[in-house]
Amino acid sequence: MKTGSQIHGPARAMHKKAGICLVLSIIVLFISTKTIVKVPGFFNGYIIGGIQKGLSAIGSFFTGTIGAVSELRNIERDYEALLEKVQDYELKVRDYTALREENQRLKELLGLSTLPDAKKIAAHVIARDPTNMYSSLVIDKGYINGIRKYMPVVAYQNGVEGLVGKIIEVKASTSILQPLYDQRFFAAARLAKTRAEGMLNGQGFRDVPLNLLYVPKAEADLLKRGDIVVTSGLDEIFPSEIIIGRVEDWRLNELSSSLVISVQPAIDLSRIEYVFAIDIEPLSSPKKEAIQ
Repeated sequence: MKTGSQIHGPARAMHKKAGICLVLSIIVLFISTKTIVKVPGFFNGYIIGGIQKGLSAIGSFFTGTIGAVSELRNIERDYEALLEKVQDYELKVRDYTALREENQRLKELLGLSTLPDAKKIAAHVIARDPTNMYSSLVIDKGYINGIRKYMPVVAYQNGVEGLVGKIIEVKASTSILQPLYDQRFFAAARLAKTRAEGMLNGQGFRDVPLNLLYVPKAEADLLKRGDIVVTSGLDEIFPSEIIIGRVEDWRLNELSSSLVISVQPAIDLSRIEYVFAIDIEPLSSPKKEAIQ
């Protein structure tokens, strides 16, 4: 038994050495000189190249980010500059609009052509009478400016000179104007086309049409919507031929044989700023040429 173990021990060691030599021989056979030469190229081409591409991508990312931030700053500066220009243009447009509106108002003040021989006193509507807010206006002219009680008042709007009302109270530097929509307002009027006469009366509300009363019912066949209604001058307060408004509708008065004609005022009293008080004395007084 002892001799057998001594024989198998050296044989096993030699077998191991032979196996190792065999493996090394196979490795040497597969790895040639050309293959070893290609290893650095492989390392450079794949591993180092991949690292370089990664670093290049990271550099491009940071460069692009910095460029984008710089571009955003430039865009922000341009936006702020444009915003300032837009605000400046808006101010100029508002100034231009205000000047144009003021110019239009001045043209209206100078553009009155009706009653060329009458004296007109321009006034600015400054308030509404606090004791009668819905039926009185306050103007900035009084008796020191030549305003007198019962003076008729007109305004110029949209190319039309129309009736506004009359003066009912005069103070030193202000006066109270009774508008034509007041229930206490009356004026002798007529239809401009047929010359049929009646009496105009307000209904107490600015957005409600006026009433033209006592017009003969025979006029119903001749009436048309849009017909012009003017002052007749028969009440000796308002000069004749001042435009009051246009016919909107009509109906038969149940208590009489006359018509009640609804009249839409020519002047929108919610938008008036300037009015003219008319001194009708020069119209009623004889001219010097006629006396001579």
